[in-house]
Amino acid sequence: MFKWTNFSGSLLIRSVYLITIPIVLVQIIGIVIFFELHWDLVLKRSAQSITNEIKILEMNSQSESINNYANTLEIIRVEEFEIKKTKKIKNWIFKKRITQSLGSIPGNFIAKQDDNYFIFYDKTSTRYFYLIPKKRVETKTVSGFFLWTIAISIILSLISYFFIKKQIQPLKRLGIITRSFGRGVEIPNLKPTGSSEVRGLISDFNNMQNNINSTIDNQRNMLAGISHDLKTPLTRINLMIEEMDNVDLQTSISKNISEMNLMLNHYLDFIKNEKNENFDEIETQNFIKDLTIDYSKLNLIRNDSKIILIRRNQISRALVNILDNANKFADKIYMSSNVLETKWVITIEDDGPGTSLSQEELVKPFTKGSEQLNQGTGLGLSIVQKLIKLNNGELRFEDSSYGGLKVLISLEINY
Repeated sequence: MFKWTNFSGSLLIRSVYLITIPIVLVQIIGIVIFFELHWDLVLKRSAQSITNEIKILEMNSQSESINNYANTLEIIRVEEFEIKKTKKIKNWIFKKRITQSLGSIPGNFIAKQDDNYFIFYDKTSTRYFYLIPKKRVETKTVSGFFLWTIAISIILSLISYFFIKKQIQPLKRLGIITRSFGRGVEIPNLKPTGSSEVRGLISDFNNMQNNINSTIDNQRNMLAGISHDLKTPLTRINLMIEEMDNVDLQTSISKNISEMNLMLNHYLDFIKNEKNENFDEIETQNFIKDLTIDYSKLNLIRNDSKIILIRRNQISRALVNILDNANKFADKIYMSSNVLETKWVITIEDDGPGTSLSQEELVKPFTKGSEQLNQGTGLGLSIVQKLIKLNNGELRFEDSSYGGLKVLISLEINY
């Protein structure tokens, strides 16, 4: 849905405002000055000239050459005129000036207009009507002046818009790259373009990205090396305990070794550098059915059917991780798959003990759900968060109406 705040909040629009508004203000000030100083003065003199000519004709109204005088002054003098077809003068500046000037003529002269003439007559006697062609007062240069000012404003605004848009494009590309990098997607370095400030910003971002990637790679390599090295002695210990006579001790040690192997597998899964998996076409209903077939505690409340494109393995791993957690600590699991117009919303709830941790704490690496759930590595939901972000999705946690934890996953639909 369109929101004006989103539109007016963009850097492009605000920059155009900074250029367009002063241009418009300058044009408005120019028009005001033109009317106040120039056009008002022209109409004032024109009104005075017309009233002086009418005054002369009134003074010589008994002369036999009065019509010749009128023709010379480009005034039509008639004895009869349909005054009902006239209307008030539209030009408010000329109306003001002509009203002031008509006071100098003896009698009670008023002015009106029709489509072709300005009509002047004495309201008390209406003996004669004086018709002044509109071309003596009105001029086309005024409309041309308005069109010129409007055209200049539009042209300058368009030039500023396209120029600023060109300057902002590198910033928009940087924003896209930054969001992708924040989701953990591998991205190439962005070529510095634009103004010197923007080029410097892009270069600094590239350096920051390279340093972060280098640090993460070193940590991954170190943790991967430790995990792999620990697997070897654990395998040896597992072989050695088979020769032990104490069955209870053997079972206890074997159980601890299995937990350590599981923890090491979680560590390796967490530090894995996820590659951009190709999209697979799936039918959501069958995908959910196949994924949940082994969970006897699960109740599938809703399962919409839609053919979409997803990264199958990554989404499967994320959902299985959540279902495994729920299956471990709850008696009942409730799941729904709702396909909207642009999103695929998956909800998983349980009746387990839940958690008092916040959204941020739940996805923080090595954080356990609660004291009574002090098992595993605390990396499961961190891995889920990483996989969901890689697929341009959102992961949220809420309290379930069944008493446990409610997990909501919202994924952008690709067709």
